[in-house]
Amino acid sequence: MKTKRINPELKRILIPFFVSLLLLILPFASGHSMPVGKKVNLSGTWILNEQKSDLGEYGRMMASEKIIILQKGKNFKMDRYSTAPTGEPYNYTENYTLDGEECINKLENIWTKKSTVVWTDKKSSLTVTSDLNLSFEGNEMNIKSVEIMSLQDGGKSMVIKSTSSTEYGDMVITIVYDLQ
Repeated sequence: MKTKRINPELKRILIPFFVSLLLLILPFASGHSMPVGKKVNLSGTWILNEQKSDLGEYGRMMASEKIIILQKGKNFKMDRYSTAPTGEPYNYTENYTLDGEECINKLENIWTKKSTVVWTDKKSSLTVTSDLNLSFEGNEMNIKSVEIMSLQDGGKSMVIKSTSSTEYGDMVITIVYDLQ
């Protein structure tokens, strides 16, 4: 039996055409789907890496020295550890849900932080949008912030890109933490 050979020029055109067609049709076929982004899990103990961070002039006051994150299901808990300008250590806990619902956290039992947390489209990062009301000796300040949290270096680093707005202006910083 003699086999018929396909013209090499026609083969060069048909193979990419059929591969493209297959990639277009496969996601709609029953029982098949294209992979989507895997939800990032930020759980772990994270230590500030000042050398990799871009903190600007005042960003160091915003960056915690250590963050412990526990992410499970729709729950997201952050314990932040910092040092006050007076040199005293302090920490506070923030609890969120990962469903876009508003969460209210009391910081130092006197300030109120209202936040929502949502996944990016590819679920590769979390966006925390917050409204923090501060009060110092009769003076009030409102800080609106957006923090985009993602992993880099194969999960060895967590990057928080933070934009904060107050009546005094805006601040954009990038904080890098290393997994302990």
